[in-house]
This record gives sequence, structure tokens and C-alpha cells, in this order.
Amino acid sequence: MMANKLLIDTNSLITPYKRFYPFDLAPGFWDSMRKRIEDGSIIILDKVYDELTYVDDDLSKWISDIDNLNPLSHRNPEVIKKYGEVLSHVQISGFYKIKALAEWSDAKVADPWLIAVASVYKYKIITFENPNGNLSKSAPSAHPKIPDVGKVFDVECKTLFDVMRDLTFSKIL
Repeated sequence: MMANKLLIDTNSLITPYKRFYPFDLAPGFWDSMRKRIEDGSIIILDKVYDELTYVDDDLSKWISDIDNLNPLSHRNPEVIKKYGEVLSHVQISGFYKIKALAEWSDAKVADPWLIAVASVYKYKIITFENPNGNLSKSAPSAHPKIPDVGKVFDVECKTLFDVMRDLTFSKIL
């Protein structure tokens, strides 16, 4: 088992739900995910919970039905301060357009909060996002990526597939 706790990005639940592991074809994946959330190996941030339950679908029902789910609150003074630092980086680094700051400043967007929480608590983030790889001040990006901004704050990102191997998820089918 991994030493650090894992904070899951919304896309690491929505993407499997929509593309890889439908509930009816891959119940083992969802059973394993539920167990890891219930035992605290994988943490759901309140902002991620809000993104997942915004739409009334099978995924929102699944997450709402997890026993004793108590999403981690982003309302910690240290986290709020770090969130400001994350947004400040996006604003002043020169690697991002103004649109990027507007996107990440939206109260409904979990990404900057994930980085802030992971930085404060020393968690790793599970995400399907890939680093931009071509960040340049001469051609700033309109869309910040968790791995790029997270790296500035010493936040490690893992793919869902790496985590499934590390946490020895049971057979998917």
C-alpha cells in the first residue's frame, strides 16, 4: 500500500464511469474504489464531491451511497492560504492566459483546491490530466493542468491505473 494518502480528481471517477468501467460491466472496479474510499486510502475533497453530484446520474448516486462518506473540507485556513498561492502562480507565472485564472477562480472548480489540499497535507493527486509539457511565456496556455501547477507546490500526481496497481484493486470484471 502507498505511504501517502491519495486525493482523487473528479476526472478519475467520471472518465472510468463514462469510458472504461460502466457499473454493469465492471462492478469490481467500483467495489474496489468504494473500499478504498471507505478505508481512507482515497480521499474525496468536498469540491470534488460537489462536481460529482452536480449532475443526477448513476455516478452521483454511487458516490452519495458510500457509507460514512465525509468529504474532506477545503475550509482550512492553511488550505485557503495555499489556494491563494496557487491562483497567484497561475496569474503571475507568465505561463497562463488571463482566461486560465478566470477558469480556476470559479468557485465550482476543484483543481486549484486539490493542489492546495495536497500541498498542505502532503497528499498525492490521482488524475488523468497530463502535464502540458510545452509551457512557455511566449505562448501562454489557457488551461492550467494539475500536474504542471502541482509540481510548483511539490504535489505528486499519479494516474488512476498506477493507483489501481499500487492499491491492488480486485479484478475489474
